Amino acid sequence: MTAEDYAWFDDHDSGLAETFCVTFVRGLTPQETFDRLGVVPDSTAGDNFDEEAICASVVDGGTILVEFSGFVGTSDTVSGLLSPGTVTVAVFGSINMDRKFVYAADGQVVTAFEPDFPGSRSGSDPDRLLARMAELGIPTEDVDAYGWGDPIHQAFALAERVTGVRLTPEAIEHPVLIGSTAHLA
Repeated sequence: MTAEDYAWFDDHDSGLAETFCVTFVRGLTPQETFDRLGVVPDSTAGDNFDEEAICASVVDGGTILVEFSGFVGTSDTVSGLLSPGTVTVAVFGSINMDRKFVYAADGQVVTAFEPDFPGSRSGSDPDRLLARMAELGIPTEDVDAYGWGDPIHQAFALAERVTGVRLTPEAIEHPVLIGSTAHLA
C-alpha cells in the first residue's frame, strides 16, 4: 500500500476527515479489543459520534477502531492495554492540524511522531520504523512540513505496512461494535 491508496479517506466522510483517531490492531477481533480496553458494547454510544464513541470493525489482519472526534487510541494507556502480544498503530488528526502516529508493541509505545514532522520521533525505539518510512518516501529527518506528500495518507500506509491491517471505507461504514471510551479519557 502507498499513500495514494488512502486518498479516498479525505472525501469519504468530511466530518471524520476533520477530526479522528483510527487504530490498527493486528490479530485481534473487535470483541477482543473491546475486552482489553474494558469497553462495553452499546449500540447507542455512537448515535452522536461524540468524543467518547469508538467503533470496531473486522478487516483483513485484525481490527480497525475508529473514534469520531476522539484521540484515546494515541494514549499510553490504550497502547499498553491493546498491544501485549501484538502490534498496534493509532493515527490521529484534528481540524486544528494536531496529528499523531503511535506505534506500540508488547505493551509499550515503540515509535511516536507527528506525521507532519516525522523527523522528530520518540518512544522506546524511535528509529525502528526508519526502513518502512523510507520505503514510503516519508522523510526521516526534520523537513518542511509541506511538499513531501499527504502526512495522514502516509501515516495510514505506514500503519498498514507495520500491522498488516488495512483501513477500508467499509470498516468506517459498518462497524460490528460501538461503545464508549469515557472511562479511558
